Amino acid sequence: MELRDLSFRPRIVDALNRSTFETVADVLSRDEEQLCGTLKISAKDAAELVHACVQVITCSLYPPKTALQLLNDAAHCMLSTGDTEIDKILGGGILSRGITEIVGESGTGKTQLCLQFCLTVQFPKELGGLDGGAVYISTNGMFQSKRFNQLTNSIQLHHSCMRNKDLTDNVHCVTVYNFEVLRNIVYCQLPVLLSRNNIRLVIIDTITAVIQDAFKDFRKRAIEIFCLSAKLKEISDKFNTAIICVNQVTSDALSKEGFYEPLDCDDKECWNYAQYYKQMLLLGDGMKIPALGLSWSSVINTRISLSRPLRTLKETICTMAKDPRVITVMMAPHAPKRAGQFYIDNDGLHGVVCNSKNNI
Repeated sequence: MELRDLSFRPRIVDALNRSTFETVADVLSRDEEQLCGTLKISAKDAAELVHACVQVITCSLYPPKTALQLLNDAAHCMLSTGDTEIDKILGGGILSRGITEIVGESGTGKTQLCLQFCLTVQFPKELGGLDGGAVYISTNGMFQSKRFNQLTNSIQLHHSCMRNKDLTDNVHCVTVYNFEVLRNIVYCQLPVLLSRNNIRLVIIDTITAVIQDAFKDFRKRAIEIFCLSAKLKEISDKFNTAIICVNQVTSDALSKEGFYEPLDCDDKECWNYAQYYKQMLLLGDGMKIPALGLSWSSVINTRISLSRPLRTLKETICTMAKDPRVITVMMAPHAPKRAGQFYIDNDGLHGVVCNSKNNI
């Protein structure tokens, strides 16, 4: 954007006319001290110039919307799981904007649910999809292509409108093994890919290990979590894309020392998160809570937990055909906290019909 299109005080305009500055980028690429020396203006005028340029950039990137516009946008903002009963539990599915976390122990069906979302996002909007593709960023190794092909065949068998589509060609897969590569993809490659393709879903499976391995210092970890989540939300809002981040669980935080985050404070009572941890307890084996702590919990918009109930070997063998599990809406802006049972078979995830109310 050209500086001549903006309004400034006369003395700032004179200083800009004497300089070689032409665009807003020329101003924002320098700090206030450099602007004072280059433009020969006071610190107050330099701060005013920077503030005006930032306001212009912010308004152009994030134009204000009325409540009616937001309401109309929300009318078609849900992504279905492909199963009616599970959608009822989730309040219609997941939001197409913001960060949705899927958390649970190993083997509860987190990746299975993500693979299913990679297919349902390609559904037309009449069937609860977003009529777009998906990006699958895996930090656990190679993409589960065999299981994905199995789900694809099932989808095309049960939905005639999807039989002529190449569902596998509309899912872009990336494998990363450290946080630096993940950050480079999110900040640089992902915006370019979304601008060139009709991508409506981004999945990171899982986000836990790369962050924990990269940052042992809690303060640095919190800063990186805030920056990464802010970028993901910016991408979600700009491209109207759903973001799903898979998280793991931990029981370390429930130890005596685990109630405190070491934030260089002598008064541990200031950092007692016992009440928070009690609210975040997940169903399943033992006392488990989502990993990455309070910093991560404060930046997500929706939390969905998957768990497997405790059962004896005899009970497991008797119910092996369906092996019921539990899906819980821990927090969401569009649905109350509630839970329901589901099972996984060759066709994907299916909710168990229950007549009783499961609001928690």
